[in-house]
Parts: sequence; structure tokens; C-alpha cells
Amino acid sequence: MKNIKIIILSVLTPLFLVSCEDFLNNVPRNQWPVEEAMKTFDKAKQSVNGIYGRFMTGDNANQDYYVRLTTRSGLIQVTGLMDFSETQANSPISLWTTAYYAINAANLAINGIPGVPDSAFPTTTAKNELLGEARFLRGYFNSLLLLNYSCWWDTDDSKFGIVYRDVTSDVSNVNMPRITVGESWTKVMEDIDFAIANMPNTFVNAKKVSKTFAKAWKAKLLLIRGTMRNTAKDLTDAKTLIDDAIATLPAAIKMESDMNQTFLKAWDSQEHIFVRYVEDVSNRTSLSGYWSTYGFSYTAFTAYLNASGQPTLQSDAVCGVRYGLDWIRTDPRWFVHTGKSRAAETWDTSERWVWKKIYRLGSYGGANATPKDEKYAVYHMRLPELYIMQAELTARTGGSNAQAIAPINLMRSKRTVPALAQLAVPATKEELMDIIFKEYINELILENGTEFYASFRFEKEGKTYMEVMKAGSFVFDKTKLQWPIPNTEMVNNPLIEQNPGQK
Repeated sequence: MKNIKIIILSVLTPLFLVSCEDFLNNVPRNQWPVEEAMKTFDKAKQSVNGIYGRFMTGDNANQDYYVRLTTRSGLIQVTGLMDFSETQANSPISLWTTAYYAINAANLAINGIPGVPDSAFPTTTAKNELLGEARFLRGYFNSLLLLNYSCWWDTDDSKFGIVYRDVTSDVSNVNMPRITVGESWTKVMEDIDFAIANMPNTFVNAKKVSKTFAKAWKAKLLLIRGTMRNTAKDLTDAKTLIDDAIATLPAAIKMESDMNQTFLKAWDSQEHIFVRYVEDVSNRTSLSGYWSTYGFSYTAFTAYLNASGQPTLQSDAVCGVRYGLDWIRTDPRWFVHTGKSRAAETWDTSERWVWKKIYRLGSYGGANATPKDEKYAVYHMRLPELYIMQAELTARTGGSNAQAIAPINLMRSKRTVPALAQLAVPATKEELMDIIFKEYINELILENGTEFYASFRFEKEGKTYMEVMKAGSFVFDKTKLQWPIPNTEMVNNPLIEQNPGQK
């Protein structure tokens, strides 16, 4: 009954009903019965803001999820299993439960807002904008469940889709069957399309989802699905979306000329499209999660002093990288992504080379520094990813090598620190695709799981990059790309069947 209780409690306990500014505050300012939740514009806004409180703090749908994907790609050994040997008993549950928390909160908003009289809103447009935001968030989390716990790559009639919920959970409906893969994709895209049609064109900040993020996220989903299923329409539709997202970028979104500022400013950087934000509260450090404040200093690191007590150069650090050190460390962005920080424990004053873009100063150095430095962010999507996707989609939809490399060179031209040289037009398609793959890694390493999806979209010498990076006897098997549905859900929900071969 544990999982049933988790889902029901996300409805029956006081919700995160907070102001537009404080949408992550854990202390509810107002409480009311669910059936009376929305009678005014303010309460409708609070119901949407409350969705963010279900997932923005901690690691579950943030850094823990992304480091697991990075490890699965074979690029870096950070955490978890690399060989796809997860079973029902040890399948990661944190993303599963967090996603359904957020979906449950989204359903409360989606089903409640239409019942609020139009006269309670400034305009009917404002009402639809709120619905668009809530529906995108539901579509976003259903897409994470689809990509990570279902056979998303399978044919539409496959019965191994998601467990879809579009009403708030209670004891009468907590057990639901899986829908087909095709139905799963349809449900996800319907929510995202509604969001694109109804969310405002204006962009306030990257702390909340936006029309720009909705377009880019749909393009990313279509790119992932289209390459796996070899469907040209997915790729051409994704190319149209990403072209439009870039052409209509709000003025507030732009590249940082100094890449260091992207991570020093954290959620305040103008480069972010969607970023995890933790409010300035007394427990901000703990709310930011294990990986932002602790994990990297004891996992993917290189000791600053070697066994002989001599300093290790940053250019010689490894930081858990298992493949590609020859081109990752020689890219100037290595010196932005990594940096020297002290360990997280108060008793451990040793210094080490770590992924400082995420770890920053660690919980000790950040929380106890004067002044404090606790802007631990998670970069769900930054502007550079749009340019790299545009390059890949141009290449995959028949564009010339010169046309495909142009978005990457445009992105690189906007950096002055570090200076990134313009790339020559590749002579072959294979060289072009290799450049695009490496650009994903060198720009976005360890940020949002991009390495994982790129590792089976791109090939090197006839093998997926995943096989190349994992080496040895590993053979790519698409039937293991998803995790098994967690044991707790399988035990408590008799209406569902586990993914094939993952019991």
C-alpha cells in the first residue's frame, strides 16, 4: 500500500498553494478542501504554482535523474548501473513517484480551472494560459515516465506504455492499467500542443516553463523518437519546431558571452530556458539535493593533491570520465565545467577537481562561506541545446554539411570566454555527425541527460556511441533503454504488467 498512500497523500495533504513569487515555499499559506480549491483567479494561479513545489526541490527529477542517465550512456561513471542490469527489485523509484506527485498536482489544476467562472479572470486568455502551463507540466512529466519506464520506442500498438492518470488520485482510482505506446505518445503530445497554442508569448524567467520550452521539448521528443523509429515526419516536424523556437526567441533569452556567468548566476542567467530554482529559505542547501552539494566531491572527482602530495593540473584531471578524455579535456569548456572545490564534509578540508558547474562550492563551502553561495541550479534546458539540435535536425533532414554546421558556429560565435573557434565545414556526413555529437558533450555534459539520448542516436564506425563508450562485450539493446517499473508499483497495482524481460 505504500505507493497508493504516496499518491493519495499528494492530494489530501495541504497543497503548495502559494504566490507567483514563492511557488516553492513548503509552508502552505492557505488550505481548503480539494472540491472547493478553485473559485478565484488567485487560487487558480496558486494551483498551477503548486505543481512546481512537487518537483523543483531535491534531486528526484533533477540531478539524480540526470547523473543516472549520464552513467547509463557510458560517458562518465557517476552512479547506478552502467550495464542495463536493473530489475524490478532495484529500479530507480524516485523519478516515478516524483512524476506522479507532479501529475497529480497538475490534474488538480487542469480539472479545477475550467470550473472557475470566466468573470473571475482578467481575460479568457489568462485562463487558457494557466491551463496551458498546467497541461504542459502534465505532458512533460508523462513524457519522462514514457521515456524512462515504458517501451517508448516500440510500435503504437505495444501494450507497454505509461500508467496514465488524468484525474486526481483517491482510493477509487489509484490502480490504473497501462495504455499503449501509441496512446501514451498521443496523450503527451496533446498536452504539449495545447500548451504551445495557449501559453503566453512573453517570457518572464526560466524558473517556470514557457512556450519556448514547450516547443523545444516537443522537438527533442520528436528527435529522440524519430531517430529510433526512423520516421522522417518526426524529424521534419522537430526541425520546424526548433527553427520556430529559435526564430521567435524572447529577448530575455540569449547566450552569455562569458560561459562562467552561466553557472555563477545559476537560475538568473539569461541563457536558461528552464532551470531548477530553490528559494532563499533556511534549508536551501538541503533542498538543493545531494548532487549539487555533496555527491560530486565523493564520486566523479580527481584529488587535487596526488599520492606524492603534488598538485594535479586541471588539464590532467579525470572527474569520472571513462571515454573521450582526449577531446573533452582539450576543449576550453572543460575549464568552465570543472573546477577546484573542497570536499563537502566539515571534517574533510581536502580539495579536488569536480564538476563545479553543478557542485559549485559544495554544502560546506557554499553554505558556510561569507557571503553564502547557495545558487545550486539544475539546467533542464539552455539555449545552446537548441542550436545543437537545429544542427542535428538539419543534418538528418537532408541539409548540407554547411547548413548543418552553421547553427553550431553561430552558437560558438556568441562566446568570448572561453573563445571558441569557428568549425570548418566537414568533408563527410560521418565527420559532421561526430562533430555534432561531441558538441552536445562539450557544451552540455552532466546537465540534463543529453549524453544518454545522443549515445544511441549517433554512431561511430558502425556502432552506436553507447557501445563505443561502454566498450568490452556490451551490445546495444533498445529493449533495455527504459528502467523496469519499480517494485512498489508492481506489488500494489495488480492492473499492470512489467516491461518484457525486466521482472
